[in-house]
Amino acid sequence: MTMTISDLDGVILSRWFPGNYDPCPGPRPGPADAVLTNQGGVPLRWCKIPGADKYPTLRQALHRVRVGMGISGARRALVALYHPKQEQRPLGRALARFGKAIPVIPFPIPEGIIFLSFSPNARKPSPWGLQFLARGRPATFYGDEDSDRLAAEAAGMGFVLVQGE
Repeated sequence: MTMTISDLDGVILSRWFPGNYDPCPGPRPGPADAVLTNQGGVPLRWCKIPGADKYPTLRQALHRVRVGMGISGARRALVALYHPKQEQRPLGRALARFGKAIPVIPFPIPEGIIFLSFSPNARKPSPWGLQFLARGRPATFYGDEDSDRLAAEAAGMGFVLVQGE
């Protein structure tokens, strides 16, 4: 049986702006087994990169993931907490090195489990996050961006383009 993995922003939920946890308008994929999301704005905030205050805090990002899991039915999610711009700062470089050494941190929640990764390898378009979630099972990834398609192709998975927003 093929597992379904879904992107969060632009597929399950509308794009981020403060206080927005609305489902994405238009047709959405059916139930998902897992969610994969880049949340690189979180470390940009931590590293005080100019303009990063427009992105969600870790608490807000985790709440968004939980809302998305609830909408999609997913019991597992991987949150990639890395952005290339964070490496402009010493803290960002340290987080990236730490992330390479410790790939995932499990964060149990009542709805299932959220895995946090600080590794550059977890960020789409790398296939690593999809491979981690699929655990060797055949899977299809639902996404709305080219980086989603590239990740699915590199992981050897099917890809469905969702025109959410």
